[in-house]
Amino acid sequence: MIKKLILKIMNDKIEGLLRHILTFLGGYLVTSGVIDESILMEVVGAITTIVGFVWSFFSKDKKEDK
Repeated sequence: MIKKLILKIMNDKIEGLLRHILTFLGGYLVTSGVIDESILMEVVGAITTIVGFVWSFFSKDKKEDK
């Protein structure tokens, strides 16, 4: 039970860190004029959704192995 709680906290922290990194990089690209803000929001949303799906898939796969 404690292990699940720790993993949940770590997952939340990693997801938050990923969002911050993507937002920082996206902000840089917006201020550089490479992309506009609406594209940034779509890309960040898509990446976090895909990463969340893949993370969920592999974490469930590991639980079944044990």
